[in-house]
Amino acid sequence: MIEIDGSYTNYRDDTDPRYPYGKAVPTSTSKSTDGTPWRATWFNDLIGSRQAIFVRAFGKTGRQPSNTPDNAEQSDILDALLHIMKNSFSLQLFSLEVSGIETIIPWTALDISYDTEKNYAAIVTVSGNYEEFLPFGAECKTDGLHIFSRRLINGKIVPGTRKVKWGTRKWGIGKWNDFSTIRVNLQFQEIR
Repeated sequence: MIEIDGSYTNYRDDTDPRYPYGKAVPTSTSKSTDGTPWRATWFNDLIGSRQAIFVRAFGKTGRQPSNTPDNAEQSDILDALLHIMKNSFSLQLFSLEVSGIETIIPWTALDISYDTEKNYAAIVTVSGNYEEFLPFGAECKTDGLHIFSRRLINGKIVPGTRKVKWGTRKWGIGKWNDFSTIRVNLQFQEIR
């Protein structure tokens, strides 16, 4: 990705935060040579979209543009797109025990640097053969990921214990034991 470098000082604006690597400036009149004429809007659209992709992938303080033209063998934009796609499909997966109405999983146990300014997605599903389940709820708080577990029995929400199947079940009759804990699968991902 080419930056508008110092060679173009008169044709570059570094003060617009929407273009962290500089943007083209228009000429003062249609016949002057103190900027980029009508092409500035088109050029800013082009470099603005490329910079948005690059910043989304690496952040403003992460990897910097190579300052060489992209080509079929080396491309900052292709690297950025691949980085974004990889992060979109790489959920962090965990298997853990929950019990009672609420279980708190500390961020350190999940090896996550929690940031209140970021958005996260958590999906909790049962690991094993359990009966009468409602979806789990999850909430991010500063002390960790809070997982709320509930069970529906005869139309009433009952917190805490779970029923797990053991043995065989024939013709609708089976044996079920109560357990105070349950193993769940957790998928967790930062949303950008």
